Amino acid sequence: MGLSKKWKSFYDTQDSSYNYENYMYEIHKGLDCSGYVGWTIYNTLETKSNHGNGYVLKAEEMTKTYANMKLGSYKDSIQNAKPGDIVSMANAHVYIVLAVCEDGSLLIAHSSPPGVKISGTYDQNGNSNSQAVGYAQKIMETYYPDWYSRYPNCTVDSSFTEPSNVSLFHWNSKALKDTDQLHSMSIDQIIQTLFK
Repeated sequence: MGLSKKWKSFYDTQDSSYNYENYMYEIHKGLDCSGYVGWTIYNTLETKSNHGNGYVLKAEEMTKTYANMKLGSYKDSIQNAKPGDIVSMANAHVYIVLAVCEDGSLLIAHSSPPGVKISGTYDQNGNSNSQAVGYAQKIMETYYPDWYSRYPNCTVDSSFTEPSNVSLFHWNSKALKDTDQLHSMSIDQIIQTLFK
């Protein structure tokens, strides 16, 4: 449960030349993509350490497995994605949708080298300079300035929304309620709610 103090102390010893390949599978030195999503879900659904289900799985299997756990539904498309949805990628990555922008781009939270961050996908026309990227840059620069100064790239590539590469998990209201009504908010309202 909660944050590991070792993550922060490890971060403090690194700089912009950090290379994740030197520290693979060392859990006290950060989280990979499936570790981050699993840790987030565990800290949302459970109340004490070493209790309940294991939520850290192979990234590409997370959406289908969570649906099989009766936590929500699975589909092999990210159309109509909502805040909180989980997206698995066939090329072994997974992320959480924070918001959907008017241009079809997704604001996401994920762990990808160099670590956990907020990024934006390409828009629905394949443009990398999307609304979500702009929002991601503003959020990272405002709320995580040290991280942003070291690792300013907030854009992910087109594979993050490529129809043949993604599947989506959507929570059911029994497993996770939308108490803040994020599903009915604009992206600006979502950001205000998440980062107030």
